[in-house]
Amino acid sequence: MRRQPLRGDGLDRPVERLEDGERSTTRRFETLGSELQDAKETAEARSDELEESISETETGLERLTTRVSALERHLRQAEGAVVVDLDVDRGGKLRGLGLAVDEGLAAEEALLPAHQRNVLQLRITHHQQARQALAGHRSTVREAAAVLASTAAGDPRRRKAEQAFTKAAAEAQKGQERIGRLAESAQGAQAEQAADNARRARSAAVIEAGQRARTQLRVRLRSRLSDALTGTDLLPLWFTTALGPMAPPRRAEEWLETALEVLAYRVTSQVTDPVLALGIAPDAGQAPRRAAQFNELKRSLRDWG
Repeated sequence: MRRQPLRGDGLDRPVERLEDGERSTTRRFETLGSELQDAKETAEARSDELEESISETETGLERLTTRVSALERHLRQAEGAVVVDLDVDRGGKLRGLGLAVDEGLAAEEALLPAHQRNVLQLRITHHQQARQALAGHRSTVREAAAVLASTAAGDPRRRKAEQAFTKAAAEAQKGQERIGRLAESAQGAQAEQAADNARRARSAAVIEAGQRARTQLRVRLRSRLSDALTGTDLLPLWFTTALGPMAPPRRAEEWLETALEVLAYRVTSQVTDPVLALGIAPDAGQAPRRAAQFNELKRSLRDWG
């Protein structure tokens, strides 16, 4: 008899190919893992190099700033050195603009902010919606009562009308109670809203004048600051102490905006301190808005001095 081949004999070659494929896949994963590790190490090395380069740049900038400051001190001591007077206000025009700005801001502070006005309007709206809902329930009650009065006991419309009457009457009772609770709140909200509207009408001209004055003040001070920065005269000591000797290359506009706000604060608050950019801190109890502005500018100057 011819010997029949075993079932496993025909599977040996496919199994060997499968095992070869698994070994090849494993080797590829190992290769990819090794390449990934190499890439990670390379990235970490470059990151370290970049951090070191940034650190060296910052150190160099600090040295340059120190040298500029030392040079500036030397120039200040030199005979004939001229320091720009950024606080000068001939004729008090800048001070006048500052007062107009303050008056406008004070008038705005007396008005209700937008979120409070929204709350008042919401209280009024809830009352109006409750009244509308009550009117709808009462209308349903009247319609159902009319059907009940005009139909016999066996009429198919009667049962539906009875259900509508019962439900609408209960809702009307609840609505009446809710309106009672909302009415007083809505009346108070309307009174506050009317009072705020009256204040807005009275102070509209002052607020508008303050906004115009702020624009004019910023234009004049920006022109003065631009001339000082591009000129050859020395900047005042209070300026370089608070903002440094020059604008940083990457944040020049932000730096200039802070310098402009500080200059406006000095002019409007009549600060003349030669060393402290903001002068003495205002009393928060007597001048809360000025104190808040002082603290905000103080925080801003931490990035530059």
